[in-house]
Amino acid sequence: MHSYLIENTSQVLTMAGAGWEPLKGDRMRRLRIRENSSVLVDDGKIIGVFDREKGRQLGEKYGSTFIDAKGHTVMPGMVDSHTHVVYAGTREDEFYMKVRGRSYLEILTSGNGIYSTVDQTRSATEDQIFSQSLFRVYDAIWSGTTTMEIKTGYGLDLDSESRMLNVINRIAGLGIMNVVPTFLPLHAIPKGSREDSYLEYVTERMLPKFVGKVRFADAFCDRGAFSPEVTEAFFRAAIQAGMIPRMHADELADIGCLRILDSLKIASVDHLLYTGDEGRERIRKSGSVATFLPITAFNIADGKYPDIGKFIQDNIPVAIATDSSPVSYNTSLIFAIYLAVRYCNISIEEALNAVTVNAAYSLGILENTGTIEPGKRADLIILNTDDYRKIPYEYGSRLVDTVFIAGEPVMRNGVMQL
Repeated sequence: MHSYLIENTSQVLTMAGAGWEPLKGDRMRRLRIRENSSVLVDDGKIIGVFDREKGRQLGEKYGSTFIDAKGHTVMPGMVDSHTHVVYAGTREDEFYMKVRGRSYLEILTSGNGIYSTVDQTRSATEDQIFSQSLFRVYDAIWSGTTTMEIKTGYGLDLDSESRMLNVINRIAGLGIMNVVPTFLPLHAIPKGSREDSYLEYVTERMLPKFVGKVRFADAFCDRGAFSPEVTEAFFRAAIQAGMIPRMHADELADIGCLRILDSLKIASVDHLLYTGDEGRERIRKSGSVATFLPITAFNIADGKYPDIGKFIQDNIPVAIATDSSPVSYNTSLIFAIYLAVRYCNISIEEALNAVTVNAAYSLGILENTGTIEPGKRADLIILNTDDYRKIPYEYGSRLVDTVFIAGEPVMRNGVMQL
């Protein structure tokens, strides 16, 4: 392992001070910023943030490689806490269906949508799925993401879901991205199956094979997907198997999925496009993180964006993720930040905390990443801008210069170090 001193910064967004809890309410608007400082990294860990002179002294002591930030901003690597980047095939035809006015549910019920990706993923070899998925991971690194939650969910049978998990683990083994795998068997009801019989297959045949291999289990509870009753039954089985639930909810309609929060602890509830006052109160009482996916709203919701500000006002911890998938083909958290600040009633400070501290908390990894603090893993990015407030303003430019994963540069000057 090596030592690096990142110096000549304009700002270091440390995001420090969260402790072991997510940020809520007024605390989400606060950023911890050190100006004209240096960040010392050694053996994969952050040593600390120091003034320029002290940083130089320590860098020489540690035998560090000096990296010139060129007067730009350094911040924690971003954490994408909801993605579907592992799959095979494409769905560009669906884009044109949407252009012609067909809705998400119309596309799904016609046998396209998720079912199209299931067919293509089942037909692909593991190596084919891996090579296609790895391209999307590279794209995420280029946009400053250092941690990705990656779901299964395009197999819907034991063999295909297992191959998806193998691919997720192969990506993790490369060391170019911190990966958190999630088991998502309840993504769609397989063609020709009933909801109750598929639940039985999942709980009796699939779930035991994933025990000890994933931390989280997920379900798509919504109109056209799974009912609250079946979702809750799956979550109870997953909890008994040692997994922590995450849940897609209220993306297409409010069918009562958030009532599950009254009796079960769920790490994160995601989408929430149709969540009203009652649902927000349930989330607040539960302590779950509310994770918003503005790129998906941009792609499929015809301009309907969530009012994230209402959740923050209600003292609910908020995260933002990409939901990168075949229907929402975009891995850029920078674009998600732009959409959130532009359309979702959230400040840039709140958005940055949502893709670092709170996203890390929702994945149970805040003790390791999400802030720049001594002892944490050195997941850092150097931006090509001198002020964090320019991030949404310059979202379409090449905003990320350098990406560190666990103390090693995987991208320098916009070029992958692979």
